[in-house]
Amino acid sequence: MKFDQLQYFVETARRQHIGQAARFLNISPSAISHSIAALEDEFGRVLFEKQGRQIKLTQHGKLLLDRAEFLLSEAGRIREEISSEQSSMRGHYRMAATHTLCSEFLAPVWMGIQAEHGALTGTLHSLRSGEVISRVSAGEIDLGICFSPQTGPNHEQEVLHQGKLVFCFGKKHPFLKDRRIEDLERYPSIAALAAQGIENCENHPAFQKLRFQPKIINMFDSYDVAIESLKHSQTWTLLPDFLAYSHRNEIESYIPRAWDADYKIVAVWPKYRIRTQALDYVIEGVAKKVKAMTDSKKVSC
Repeated sequence: MKFDQLQYFVETARRQHIGQAARFLNISPSAISHSIAALEDEFGRVLFEKQGRQIKLTQHGKLLLDRAEFLLSEAGRIREEISSEQSSMRGHYRMAATHTLCSEFLAPVWMGIQAEHGALTGTLHSLRSGEVISRVSAGEIDLGICFSPQTGPNHEQEVLHQGKLVFCFGKKHPFLKDRRIEDLERYPSIAALAAQGIENCENHPAFQKLRFQPKIINMFDSYDVAIESLKHSQTWTLLPDFLAYSHRNEIESYIPRAWDADYKIVAVWPKYRIRTQALDYVIEGVAKKVKAMTDSKKVSC
């Protein structure tokens, strides 16, 4: 099986007509017929069936079309990556991050890189961590930034930052008067959905050291929603330390002395995909921006 055979097959399947595919590819109809016949002989399956003047894919043909389009797409990307050299700063990149990481880090870093390299274009998606990983693994996203996902066979990852989850409250929360950890159990909490990539705090092993389980009354998939909820209730939640710091004028934070709940921010990209210099710049830029914010924070204890 050769790539030109797959290309002939795909173009024929898209047009459902050998003559039209031949004109598009600028080759003879007989060349396409021989190529399709060779594929059918190799697989031992009929790929097309005639319906009047057109041809239709069989079930085996539909399966091959799905795989062939993916292989041709990847082959094109490989040629582009190698021919343009790893040091080039041009091309279109598909990136994704959780809403918070996209707005706080990925978007401003990417815009800064684009300002210096005008040949770069991009598409930025705001997704949950689980969605970032699934789309990176499927090859639909070139680079993802998210909270500590599970490792997988279809993506590579690099840890950009490791920080602490901290207890956060509205400014007028009664807990803040004495700040005794044994009193925290009396107040309801809100928690991040597992899809955010940070463990649901109800099951976090660090709570075993505190000897109580939180009473969760609401779940959220946006940290903006969580912060607004804290401002208008007597609930508490766990937030990454950089968020607690950046919203320090709206909420209060607290870290018990026995607390050691960590989180990670990671960059992920498809396995076997060349990491270009442009993506290296993005990864380095996000890591530096996170570090600059967390180095300047001081969370109260």
